[in-house]
Amino acid sequence: MHDTPHARLAIENAILSALPPVEFEFLVARMQPVSLATGTIIAHAGDAMRRCYFPSTGMVSLLSVTEHGKAVEVGYTGFEGVVGLPVILGKNEMPYQALVQAPSDGFSIDSQAVLQLFQRPGVFHDAVLRYAFVVLRQVTQTAACNHFHTIQARLCRWLTVMCERSGNTHLSLTQEFLAHMLGVQRTSIGMIASSMQADGLINYRRGRVQVLDLDGIRDAACECYFVIRTEHAEYLRDRRFRNVSETRQTQPSPSL
Repeated sequence: MHDTPHARLAIENAILSALPPVEFEFLVARMQPVSLATGTIIAHAGDAMRRCYFPSTGMVSLLSVTEHGKAVEVGYTGFEGVVGLPVILGKNEMPYQALVQAPSDGFSIDSQAVLQLFQRPGVFHDAVLRYAFVVLRQVTQTAACNHFHTIQARLCRWLTVMCERSGNTHLSLTQEFLAHMLGVQRTSIGMIASSMQADGLINYRRGRVQVLDLDGIRDAACECYFVIRTEHAEYLRDRRFRNVSETRQTQPSPSL
């Protein structure tokens, strides 16, 4: 392996790890490692993205925000995707707020470089378009979920995703925050949390939720959890976007 400055980068983001050497090298010179804490706002709705964020770990919620500042989650992304899809969609304007829900490591890349590489035929172009479909599926499924499914089933879906993406069953969550994420009344969250605690699913104290039975909560989640999980799995199994080894990524190759 050649001793280049990026030879030892641990690339766990699904899109970046799939890139062949020529595409990877085009981005790596414009790539910066980033660690983001819970609560970090990567972008507000309406922002133009100067840099796109490719997570390796953690979870970033995509929030639809009203003019009065109320927010509801319409999707999320992590190691499989990118925050900043509007850069390649013809109008660089974020349609939602991007909020870090679980501590996230990854890479930020200059948005112009992202757009330039996307405009050239290759793995990056195809992988980003396929991921855009994943996000579209999430948003449409969440719209149906918010209308048709019970608050408890939606809460179980949300807690399952948070535990899986954060790798932690001890979550710092207030009733008010959960109410915002699910677009419901705070009193509803309080009643449901008390019921789930009585059933031995969680232990809830002010500002903290400990998930005691993740399998039970996963089983109680609405169908949307499984629909989105299946969509993610199909995307990640696509043979066109198989992970490229670190050795192949860092081999010398012609410039784009």
